[in-house]
Amino acid sequence: MATTKTEMASAPGVAHHEEAISRIHEDRLDPHIRDDHGDPHRAALEDLDENRRVTKSTWAAVGFLGFTFQPSLTFTILCCFPILGPIAIELQGNTANANWMASGWSLAGSVAFAIAGQLSDYFGRRWILLFSQALLIIGHIIGASSQSVGQSIAAMVVVGFGTGSSFVLYPGITELLPNKYRPLGLAWTEMNLLPFSTFGPLIARALLQNASWRWVYILGAITGVISFVGTFIFYIPPTKPLRDITRKQLLLELDYVGIALYTLGLTLFLVGLNFGGVSHPWKSAAVLVPMVLGAILFCLTFVWDFLGPVKRPLFPLRLFRKFRDYTFLLVIIFVTGLVYFSMTDIMPEQLSDMFTSDPIRAGLYNIPGGFGGAAGGAIIGSFIDRIKHVHLQLTLFAARLGMTLAFQCFANIPFAWITLCCYVTASLNVPQRDLGLALGLVGTFRFLGGAIGTTIFTTILNNKAGTSIPAHVIKVLTPLHVPASQVPTIVTALANSDSAALAKYSTAVVDAAVMGMRWGYSDAFRLTWLVSIPFGVVATIVAFFVTDVSPYFTSHTAVTMEKERLGGGVDDTSQVNEKSVDSV
Repeated sequence: MATTKTEMASAPGVAHHEEAISRIHEDRLDPHIRDDHGDPHRAALEDLDENRRVTKSTWAAVGFLGFTFQPSLTFTILCCFPILGPIAIELQGNTANANWMASGWSLAGSVAFAIAGQLSDYFGRRWILLFSQALLIIGHIIGASSQSVGQSIAAMVVVGFGTGSSFVLYPGITELLPNKYRPLGLAWTEMNLLPFSTFGPLIARALLQNASWRWVYILGAITGVISFVGTFIFYIPPTKPLRDITRKQLLLELDYVGIALYTLGLTLFLVGLNFGGVSHPWKSAAVLVPMVLGAILFCLTFVWDFLGPVKRPLFPLRLFRKFRDYTFLLVIIFVTGLVYFSMTDIMPEQLSDMFTSDPIRAGLYNIPGGFGGAAGGAIIGSFIDRIKHVHLQLTLFAARLGMTLAFQCFANIPFAWITLCCYVTASLNVPQRDLGLALGLVGTFRFLGGAIGTTIFTTILNNKAGTSIPAHVIKVLTPLHVPASQVPTIVTALANSDSAALAKYSTAVVDAAVMGMRWGYSDAFRLTWLVSIPFGVVATIVAFFVTDVSPYFTSHTAVTMEKERLGGGVDDTSQVNEKSVDSV
């Protein structure tokens, strides 16, 4: 039976409900959107859609939304990241600034996710997604035609912005499906990564050796076109979610100051981190000034949004006050991004630097880790609702973030699973009006963690390798009567695969130098992974206190589409209007 306002006013817990309403900007929603009046838990438990079936059009839309992971993630972090070094060497002869391809992607994604998530709540998710998919196509085309590392960095920035914007697919999928199917819908996104999570580095290195790394970007553009066309045809959600405010007024109310502070602050901070110990000493002004200024601007973003006269803040205080329901999830996903993206970037490098110089064999060595990550998200993640006790799932697998090379498969299992748990939990804990914004911030903190983590761990790795490699090489070459003054030349030649420079040395000298470099890298990677452990400890403690959303895996469905390409049946507008009126 429908619940009226009068009945709700006399129901238990009304004080909590009324308090929730007061915190929410009560814009009138499109009739295709079920208004939960700021209380998603109550809406879930009312279970008004007990007999509703998911239509074919909805499943088709979910299918193409999930397929967007191919151009956004498959052909970037899974295929492109493992060969960033070889790409830079081919384009400019060295790896200088190559790390900015990964950092630029993460930074752009972090900024875009925050902006796109909120915009999709106001202007609808359809056109935001189509715009992001167009960016993905353009970015991959730029990458495929790169003639310099600078152009490759630009390509990754465009792809990163498209990736961050395209992650509006998370609220898009969750709101179209009944609560109990949300884990399954999000697991489908991870299923799209399964083949490439397992074989992506191998495929990338095979293309690098037998064809060209440019094919990674070409395949990204092709899959981008497929996702764009499928989304355009089947995904037709409400195009004007807020019915009583004009688009012009919405544009005037956006948090431009917060966006500027956040973007500038994060960029400056990362620039300082990238300079530290590489191109400038850590104590130099070139490092300290941008880092300190960036940190200040980033913190000012929260001061402005929490205390300033902002109608629609980028980081709304009303969400951050929900510690167990939401804020703790941001801490967990930040750590997940910090470790996972760094792991994706650094682990292939570790395998090739320490164990083999054969690119194909290095790709094979990546298979266990890739399969572990895919299994965690695509397979195990689909059972989140059946396993229940989601906060304990988060606690268990956050504790395993510190595991790395020794157990690659087991170490990678938690990342995608934690990500899905965070998105599912957030989607069931925040009001429908804030769904895009809330899940966008989850993505923002994930990408923020990735941008900072990639920079921190790469810096630690490079700094340690810069001292440990020469020390080990000198140690193994001294018995062969090679002067220490020649060690830098030998190390540089090995790093750049310069056979002409190595021709003057005997096979014994070269083999010994290779082994010395591997031991030097071993010291550097060991320190890098040890630094990640404290972050995992913090995430584990926080995860234990997250609100368990198991009771809310019901048949409640938040949104129906405006048009069903394959026939709608139960999802026609008249029934939606009727239920929307009854629920008020």
